[in-house]
Amino acid sequence: MNKIILLGSFLLLLVITSCDPLDKENLESISPNDIWTNAAVAEAYVNDIHASLMPGLEVWGFESINTDEAMGPRNSTSLPSYLDGTLTADAVENYAYTIMRQMNIFLENIEEATFEEDVKTRLKGEILFWRGWLYFGMVKLYGGVPLVLKPGPANDVEAIFIPRNSTSECYSQIMKDLDEAIQLLGDPQGNGRVDKGAAMAFKGRVALFQASPIFNRSNNSQLWQAAYDATKAAMDYLDGQGKGLYENFRELWHDEMNKEVIMVKRYAAPEAANGFSQVCVMPLKYAESGCAGGNMPSLELVDAFPMKDGSKWNPDAMDYIGFFENRDERFYVTIAYNGSDPYLLDMFNTENLWTYWYDKDGDASTGINGKEVRADFAENFESRSGFYTKKMVDRTVNAINKTEGEVDWIEIRYAEVIMNFAEAANETGNTSEALEVLKKIRERAGIIPGTSNNFGITATSQEEVRQAIKDERFVEFAFERKRFDDLRRWREYKSTMEGLKDSKRHGLRIEWLGATADRPVGLEDVATIINQFSVSVIEDVQPITMLEEDKYSYFGLPQSILERNSKLEQNNTWDGTFDPLQ
Repeated sequence: MNKIILLGSFLLLLVITSCDPLDKENLESISPNDIWTNAAVAEAYVNDIHASLMPGLEVWGFESINTDEAMGPRNSTSLPSYLDGTLTADAVENYAYTIMRQMNIFLENIEEATFEEDVKTRLKGEILFWRGWLYFGMVKLYGGVPLVLKPGPANDVEAIFIPRNSTSECYSQIMKDLDEAIQLLGDPQGNGRVDKGAAMAFKGRVALFQASPIFNRSNNSQLWQAAYDATKAAMDYLDGQGKGLYENFRELWHDEMNKEVIMVKRYAAPEAANGFSQVCVMPLKYAESGCAGGNMPSLELVDAFPMKDGSKWNPDAMDYIGFFENRDERFYVTIAYNGSDPYLLDMFNTENLWTYWYDKDGDASTGINGKEVRADFAENFESRSGFYTKKMVDRTVNAINKTEGEVDWIEIRYAEVIMNFAEAANETGNTSEALEVLKKIRERAGIIPGTSNNFGITATSQEEVRQAIKDERFVEFAFERKRFDDLRRWREYKSTMEGLKDSKRHGLRIEWLGATADRPVGLEDVATIINQFSVSVIEDVQPITMLEEDKYSYFGLPQSILERNSKLEQNNTWDGTFDPLQ
């Protein structure tokens, strides 16, 4: 497996580089001036920032367990603070000014560097991208933050004690950084570095967020037009670079650096000590660790996947005993359910995934409903929802090398770019363009076109298409860290979570009705023995209780941050005076 890996330690990167300043026995003696006189050192400096900020797979699923996407932590008797009404201003901290200073130092000095101009240009573009990335990460959580664009003297503490800039000022600076980065960065090279395509795609993501209800309460058409223009420019550019939807959704995460990949964190193990642990998303039987069953799909997510003909699954009219039959391709790539095909190394040629309960001791008076044991091993370590996630799980790891996963994390893929465009197109009155995107997404998912060639889409009006886009994003980007931000930017977090049946997430309890000796343990086709199971809906541990929507639109600045800078104001949504809507 040939990969360029950007490791997370500046000194480690220096060690593996072969230029003269890096040959010093004592790396601590490297002068800061070496950064501006040696391209390899400058490259290592930028790589360190890249590695620090590039997202990766979050196997325990913060974004998932705080939404309707996943059931919740295994064996937990309570809900996360986001969902039980106890969220405080101290809960969300992303105030990253230390690394911001490193970027500002680089930007202040790079023009005076003595190495090749093309390297200077590219590295400056990358740092401008990451500065825009970092500011957006804070703004989407809090609204406006202090804009610090110069490093200032190292010992001048007062220089960073400045008030918050308005949200609009921050967005202007983010767009300025990204526009400059787009001009400086080159075309995609397939090496995992930030390039022009990634910068354009990310600009579209930022513009869409700014135009969404979280920041655009008056539905300002200019913001939606800006989002349309940014997403269309990204789409058109990427089309010209040969990017597009990868035809095989099942192999999207396994055929590395395919045409859908726009921005990616690359993993390799063990040669680069840069693998990631799969253990928390694997059933305990295969993981052999207490950290099993993370990112457990909720029944709400399972229900959201369309049928093969594009119609909706209707839990009120359809029998859950056959919930897995005739769903779209994305369902089988994302959801590991009772009887689903092998998807882990230890399962191949041996057994399907079995998650049913069965009567181990032959005594109908013991256990729960006469059943004591889950087929996925150990009564207290089962998936709470009855499902596991398949998506992005490395097929080549097992209990021995489970910490060495190598499936790349695709932070931005082409599907997001065109779905962002579809949303902006619909909001600017170009609903027909939005529908064409939905059709492409569904066609790739293996949905049957139908006689009217609409792939099961019945939406026609702007409002209907808006909802269709939201529904499609839920299933297309499941476990890709999109749902949490989507619900927030649409200002539908509270209403979605409290709108669940009984204000709870749900799962399925599947029980084997036959004799224990006859229970399926291998590669039996679940469809042929479906009548020997019973299926019942189960609930999460407690009802969801949300705060008012504004508490989630703009989180509060933690007290520890406020105490560092007396000029900072708390958000008015958290009893402060700062207005994030300005």
